[in-house]
Amino acid sequence: MLVSDDTRPPGYREVFRERDFRVLWVAHALLNLGEVMKALALSALVYSRSGSPLLSGIAYVAGLLPQVFGSAALLSLADRLPPRLTMAAWDAARAAGAAVLALDVLPVPGVLALSMLYGLFDPVPAAMKTALLPELMGERRFVLAQSLMNVTVGAAQICGFAVGGALLALLGPVGTLWVVCGGALLSAAVLRLGPRIRPPRGAGGSAVTPARALSTTWAVNRALWADVRVRRLLLALCLPACWIVGAEATMISYADEIGSPRAVGALLTAAALGMLIGDTLVGRFATRRRRSRWALPLSVLLGAPYLLFAAQPGIAAAAGLAALASIGFGYSLCLQESFVDVVPVESRGQAFGLAASGLMSCQGIAAGLTGAVAELARPSAGIAVAAAASLLCTALLVRVLRPTP
Repeated sequence: MLVSDDTRPPGYREVFRERDFRVLWVAHALLNLGEVMKALALSALVYSRSGSPLLSGIAYVAGLLPQVFGSAALLSLADRLPPRLTMAAWDAARAAGAAVLALDVLPVPGVLALSMLYGLFDPVPAAMKTALLPELMGERRFVLAQSLMNVTVGAAQICGFAVGGALLALLGPVGTLWVVCGGALLSAAVLRLGPRIRPPRGAGGSAVTPARALSTTWAVNRALWADVRVRRLLLALCLPACWIVGAEATMISYADEIGSPRAVGALLTAAALGMLIGDTLVGRFATRRRRSRWALPLSVLLGAPYLLFAAQPGIAAAAGLAALASIGFGYSLCLQESFVDVVPVESRGQAFGLAASGLMSCQGIAAGLTGAVAELARPSAGIAVAAAASLLCTALLVRVLRPTP
């Protein structure tokens, strides 16, 4: 169990002293850089073909939509397969998928279907990676390590949008996808040769079969959802944040609405920068007691600035609002220690996977609904509606987000 610690957190340099963490961090950076570039390329490709904000938004998050089904059927594998081999093999499979997309032989429905197919399996390696952090870093450094992973996501998004935008201008969507393919192969090599071999966390000496994986996943998921402490934290980790990702998925059509289609990269980069700032503040400078106090106000901050998009602000104001709001993503980091405390160790991988895939699936649904509002009304209205939905979820979950005595 993680214990309360009100002393100053350790620095990032101390986290990087762990060799296996360094390997996971490099692979994590390559993964997120590639996924941002891939999402940007697919969204631009679909929007150029269809002219539809709804289809463009769905393309941006197509891999997120089916993760709820993967979490329902496969997540037990995160505790029952060898982590190093599984994560490396999955990166090789991601490279193959990017190559198929880069061949540019699939129609728009085929592009969306392939992205969704990969999203079905994404929860397993992602859960493996996250569940390794408490084992590698221990109680004192776990939240800081998770903060660094989150900061890396923000940095990768900033670089991904910048590099992806440049590659789109230079090579087009197809050429960008070939670059994504090469990055996935590099990540696979890093994982295959880097971390030390670790046994599966919950294998228990039993063979892994599809039927056993399915039945075990369902059983553990039911047990996790039946625990009211776990259930409340899962909802708090997923619901306020998913609507803001839905708002971000509408940025391409919003930039077109206000007459600045080429500035969409600035909007998305500002949002990524805000997330990086929020995770750094929470992970590096806050004690556990402060984190418990910051969860609620950060969750409110996540949605409130996006309400102002109803007034159709210009690019500079919109970028500032997006950056400010994204600082609020740090609220989820405030809940991590409580989540580890209430989850059984032998199911930790599945629990983290359930949280991540639940968030991803909710993001896909929120992006689809936000895109539908943008299609029926206008993108600025869709973003404002998503912000209101995020704030409503925060209000409903205030007992979880507010510190308890």
